[in-house]
Amino acid sequence: MQRPRWVVFNKKTALPVLALVVVGVLVIWGGGRLLARGGAKLPPREMLSIGLEKTVSSASFRYQAETKLITEGKANVDFFSKVEGERVAPDKVRMKGIMMNTPIEFIQVGENSYFKDHSTGRWIALPGNKLVDSELFYAELNPLAYFNFKDVPEIKYVGQEKVDGEKLLLLEMRPNLMDPFLEMRLNDYTYKVWLNPGDYRLRQAKLQAKDKHNPKSGIEINLRFWDYDQNLTIAPPV
Repeated sequence: MQRPRWVVFNKKTALPVLALVVVGVLVIWGGGRLLARGGAKLPPREMLSIGLEKTVSSASFRYQAETKLITEGKANVDFFSKVEGERVAPDKVRMKGIMMNTPIEFIQVGENSYFKDHSTGRWIALPGNKLVDSELFYAELNPLAYFNFKDVPEIKYVGQEKVDGEKLLLLEMRPNLMDPFLEMRLNDYTYKVWLNPGDYRLRQAKLQAKDKHNPKSGIEINLRFWDYDQNLTIAPPV
């Protein structure tokens, strides 16, 4: 039978080793607590920058856009759009939903646009019209246009928040938008943006802006993004 052996440490070497072990345990424990509380891995500006770059460079994604006109602090249900769409880089879009209480269905392939006439069920072709880039349909056809920022003077990381069963990173900010059209009638944009904690890509966003001539009125846009880099096919209608 083998006798137990005792290992004798030299005090000069044992104490530093013990200290390193204790520090390592504290670091792991503290990191776990930080993540459990929704601690950010990166500064908010860096998370936003990485997330927007990865979102914009995605090969494809699906989205939902809901737009409301706010009148005297209340949502005006008479002006309402809610659509779902798909985008495939570099220039394909398919969108379907309701705009101003009217059904709408749209396809963009390259430089050609197609609208569906719901009264006849036929598609109307508009060759040479890239309506995806039109400022009038940003929320419905090109929601990422709202994330082309000139700068972001105010931004903060709020923490992790569970949205539709998914833990996301929440940022709040007040950006200045690059497109002058978006600030022609509106100002004081405020954003809540929920990012995927893994790659920081956009998952949800809530945008609000005030009417320059009537600060009690404005617009509210709610966005959702999912199915990044999936094999989506968008073709011209038959």
